[in-house]
Amino acid sequence: MAESIDTQSDSGAPNPPIPPEIKRTMRASFVEGSAMQVFLNWTSGSVLIGYMLHLGASPTHLGLVASVPLLAQAMSPLAAWLAAVLGRRRLLVVLNAIFARGLWILAAVLPVLGLPPAAEPTFVVLLVLVSSVFQAANSTLWASWMADVVPDNLRGRYFGARTGIAGLVGTIANLSAGWYLDRAATPIGFQVVLIVGVVSAGISVLLYLVHFDPPSPRERVTLLHVVRTPLADDNFRRFLAFAVYWQFAVFLSAPFVFPYFLDELRLTFVQIAIWSAIAASSALATTMLWGRIADQVGNKAVLAIGTFVAGAALPTCWILAGITGRTFYIWLSAVFDAVAWGAIGPAIFNLALASAPRAKRTSFFAMYALASGVAGFIGGVLSGPLLLLLQPLGSVTLWGVPLTPYYGLFVLSGLARTQAWRLLRRVKESNSWRTRDLLRQMRHGWRMSGFNWRA
Repeated sequence: MAESIDTQSDSGAPNPPIPPEIKRTMRASFVEGSAMQVFLNWTSGSVLIGYMLHLGASPTHLGLVASVPLLAQAMSPLAAWLAAVLGRRRLLVVLNAIFARGLWILAAVLPVLGLPPAAEPTFVVLLVLVSSVFQAANSTLWASWMADVVPDNLRGRYFGARTGIAGLVGTIANLSAGWYLDRAATPIGFQVVLIVGVVSAGISVLLYLVHFDPPSPRERVTLLHVVRTPLADDNFRRFLAFAVYWQFAVFLSAPFVFPYFLDELRLTFVQIAIWSAIAASSALATTMLWGRIADQVGNKAVLAIGTFVAGAALPTCWILAGITGRTFYIWLSAVFDAVAWGAIGPAIFNLALASAPRAKRTSFFAMYALASGVAGFIGGVLSGPLLLLLQPLGSVTLWGVPLTPYYGLFVLSGLARTQAWRLLRRVKESNSWRTRDLLRQMRHGWRMSGFNWRA
């Protein structure tokens, strides 16, 4: 991959040669991201939700298990401070990754720990919280580390391609796990999947050791300074306002998408894996495409389109699947998922980096992780009680169609998501197109845009 993207810039001029250690790291990060994706897919999503339902989890447990990883992001400024003081990101990334991923062995052996059955869902929630504290620290350090490694002019397409490839590997993992869980006895099926996921995570940790870690000077700074510096930047505060709003809107419904698939639509694990497969295979193209577009027109317009699609199209498809009983709408939602999140994932990451000065990226990204994490946690915590509050919808029919409280949750979250672009308008980004201009050029097939598809 590194060799295939260093030939020319967006203007057609040759790019400076990429040093060998950078190429090695970019290649290793592709493999590391894929191995990590297997672990993430098998310790979250339908696997984790299925395990929680097997353990007798309540709606509150389901809301918490999806949202506590976001609360854990509050520890990100501490990781940024340690990186500044110690000046060694690779060591900290490896140590955090070992703790974050190794703890999942406890979830795999939960049935033999001797806990009261009623306490098992709570134990898993706490395990997810503790693991996520280390994972959040790891993610903050990794983001600033890779931002210093990947050349600025290649960042959009590189991370777009990396996300797409990792998603494709995750699709194969989902299909394998779904096929196995539909046939294996419980809880042994979940235990096996979790253990293999931890092994895959171990491979990703080993690959960090071959990554190039650019020298970063040690700084004598206080933790308070790490927290206050990003908040003093006007433009970054505007970006944080968008990020906080977006995460809150997403997690008003996100914890209950897979429970809706499993409980309401009665999808099997294989069907959910097929949904993930469609989304990931589609995302292989969309993330690369959106990444290339973002490199040339900026991240704001790409992010505005992605967030609107995530709010308008996804909840609509989920509700139509329930009303009509046709799984076609679930498969369609997978395509929209790829279109939306293929834009959102790389664009929001790159906009966070673009909004932060190079010398202070670690602390700025830590504040982004903290603010968006707390907002997502609050949204997720509220989603459970909100679903219970919407229970009366279960006794209502509209034009002869019975409703469900899930519909109300999806509508509220969807409407909130579609308005996120309003906060993006206030964020400054150099050489950024207006959303209407990008849409106009997309509508006309880029005939007059000068867009370089080969860049």
